[in-house]
Amino acid sequence: MFAQARLTARTPRGLFAGLLLGLCCCLPALSWAGHPGIVKLEGANTWRSDGRDYLQAQFTIELSTGAGEAVQNGVPLIFELQVQVVETHTWLWDSVEIEITEQRSLQYHALSQTYQVKDLNAGTQGNYRRLDDALRAVGQLREVLLTDESLDGGPSYSIRLRGSLDVESLPTPVRLLAYVSSDWSMVSKWYKWPLVR
Repeated sequence: MFAQARLTARTPRGLFAGLLLGLCCCLPALSWAGHPGIVKLEGANTWRSDGRDYLQAQFTIELSTGAGEAVQNGVPLIFELQVQVVETHTWLWDSVEIEITEQRSLQYHALSQTYQVKDLNAGTQGNYRRLDDALRAVGQLREVLLTDESLDGGPSYSIRLRGSLDVESLPTPVRLLAYVSSDWSMVSKWYKWPLVR
């Protein structure tokens, strides 16, 4: 009876260890270590037209070894491009006035040998023969409307921008691998500059 109780107490740990072992065996193509991914801002600018503020930007994205192999195996990757309009204060903490998150999905289709990029916000998509072209489309923000309301003229505002791979959106087996491998952490720093109005 005592031995049976001990066996039951260890079952969750055994199941977790078995699951990780199974992942290693079932997904040999997904690397645990290798080249880290890169997400960095290549360029961005804002402008004002008819009382509205717009942004366009381009991120450079290089997939990590694990993410690259996952794409080649048909696993969709979701990237998030975050935009914030921040009211800057001299003596207090800055406050986020407007926040926009643009999502892009990248997936390889072996039958057509093309990379499909979906703009999950707009519902549009494009197909690319080359991975580099697809990644460029993933990292592009065009004419993003920041606000169509006039911001208060007194305070000063800044733009903050960041790009990242959404690990939480990965299929469960791949997500578990991403949790234990730092190579899957593809997140840029926050880029910040004054909003000129």
